[in-house]
Amino acid sequence: MRVLFYVDTGGSTGGPGMHSVLHWRALARRHPDLVGPLAFPGSDEDRKIFADQIGESNIRALRSSTLVDPGADPVVVRDDFYARLCALAREERCDHIHILWGFLHPRQIDRVPSRDRVPVSITLCDATGRGEEADVDAMFFGSERWEGYLREALRVPAGYLAISERTRNDALVKGVARDHVETVHLWVDPKLAAMGGPEEPEDYVAYVGGLAEYKGVGHILDFARLYPEQRVKMTGYTFDDFPIEWSQYPAVEYLGYLPYSEVVATMRRARALLYLSYSEGFGLPMIEAQTLGVPVIVNPRNVMVKELLAPGSYVSAGNVASPTSIKAAIQVATRDRASIVERGFENAKRFDEERQLARLVDGMERAHERLRRGGWDA
Repeated sequence: MRVLFYVDTGGSTGGPGMHSVLHWRALARRHPDLVGPLAFPGSDEDRKIFADQIGESNIRALRSSTLVDPGADPVVVRDDFYARLCALAREERCDHIHILWGFLHPRQIDRVPSRDRVPVSITLCDATGRGEEADVDAMFFGSERWEGYLREALRVPAGYLAISERTRNDALVKGVARDHVETVHLWVDPKLAAMGGPEEPEDYVAYVGGLAEYKGVGHILDFARLYPEQRVKMTGYTFDDFPIEWSQYPAVEYLGYLPYSEVVATMRRARALLYLSYSEGFGLPMIEAQTLGVPVIVNPRNVMVKELLAPGSYVSAGNVASPTSIKAAIQVATRDRASIVERGFENAKRFDEERQLARLVDGMERAHERLRRGGWDA
């Protein structure tokens, strides 16, 4: 089996799609005969980001994407997307496709004759367009646009490798067969464990990730306005529907979208990582911060806290809408730093590369054999 990898629009700069390079590099290092190139839709921005990380010779511009317009309502798929992926796979002498960020739609599969279909597995970063709780859903999600698309897309009998138990359960609710979906957690780059955190952190707290309202960014900004003596450094990609006037927050230093190595450096030097998101498909920065020896302050309503973080390895901000609660959580993280860091190190060991990578390869191979033996008929 030789695999063509694909990352759809948005996977280079945000969301769980940022794990794509981590996956590709780890597989190329441990299973070089398995790994083909990394394909992407074709934008100049994506080309530069991926080329800087894994080299121009290892990437391919597909000149297509799974959706016509990711923001359209209803969602409109690009009918020839899978056909183009299959053609590129054959051109690159690959007999399997693994989608690291994105989906396939049944209509795209139907465009390709059964004999020409290349087996597909998908890293399933999300299987719902709704929030976990009714009020969170009403505040930040609440649209059937993406939910309706996912119900259709998940009818494709690909092999699904969900990044969390929460995502696997969401897929099962939508009718994905139990033997078609399994959980393979994301993992932390082994290089981070070798770095460790500094003995004396710098006097700022950090946030890394998408600058979206559901990620609790508004609460961090409210805190920074009320307590300007506390420096805050933020890095990540912006959203058009959540514009931020940075001049209104003199205590906040917005660093823009940074390369991964600089994101790691920003986390490593922080007193704490503020990760107040209400909903995540995974939440890798929480584990990365623990690996670096940085206390993590979280939103207790984020269900991934319970799945990923052991008790005592993090600080709950309680009512994240209260700047005073956030300040109190920072004080706890500072006071109890040694014990929180120690428990964080132990927790992060569960997400080691070797174990999760072996499960990823096994999952791809099972999907490959099932689909090769007629599994598309499902």
